[in-house]
Amino acid sequence: MQIARSFVAVGLVLSMAGCATQSVWEQNLDQTNGDGTVALAPLGKAAPVTVRDIAWDRLQTTLGEIEQTRSSSDIHVSEWTREQRDAEKAKLLRGLQVSQSPQSVTVVAHSQFRTTDGVGDPRQTLPEVARKLGANMVVYSTRVLGKTDKIVQEPVSSNRSGTVWYRDTDDRYRSDNFNEQQTTWVPVRVSADEVGAIAFFLRVD
Repeated sequence: MQIARSFVAVGLVLSMAGCATQSVWEQNLDQTNGDGTVALAPLGKAAPVTVRDIAWDRLQTTLGEIEQTRSSSDIHVSEWTREQRDAEKAKLLRGLQVSQSPQSVTVVAHSQFRTTDGVGDPRQTLPEVARKLGANMVVYSTRVLGKTDKIVQEPVSSNRSGTVWYRDTDDRYRSDNFNEQQTTWVPVRVSADEVGAIAFFLRVD
C-alpha cells in the first residue's frame, strides 16, 4: 500500500534532531493512524515492552490487501466513516497477529526502510524506540531482499621516500633521507545484502 510505505490517510513524519545517534528504526518513523496523529506520553525506561516478529509474507499480504481496499474505494480515505477506519484497523491487527480487541489497541507509529547496513538485533533496539513513543508492543518483520551495490570507503596505503635538503647552523647544506607511509580512503563499489524491515508500534491498554 503505499501503507507498506505510508500506513494512514494523512501522514506526519517525525522530524527528530540528532538522527546520527538514532537507530535506523527511529530515523524512519512515521507516526500516524486513521484518526490523525497520536501523541502519547513516553513510558519509563524500565517499562515492559512486548516485541514480536511475524512472517514477512504475511505482513506484506495484509498491507497489500489494505492498499487494494483503499485504491478501489470511491471515497478518499480522509473521508472514510468510523466503521471503514475500524475495519481497516481490525484487518491490520489480524495481519500483525494481535489478538487483543481493536478498541484496546492504538496504532502509534510504524517504521519502514531498506538498508545494506543491517538492523542489528530488533529485540534490543525496538523497545527503546517504543518507550519514547508511549508504545508497549512492537510487531516487526525483516527479510533479505537480495543483493545490491553500495559504495564503501576503503583504505589504500602507499609509501613515499626521498631526500630533503636543509641548511644547518653552520650555514652548510645537508641532506636527510625520509620514508613515510600514507593512507588514503577511496570509494569502492561492493555487493551487499539489502534488508527490508518494517515495525508497527502499538499501545495496548
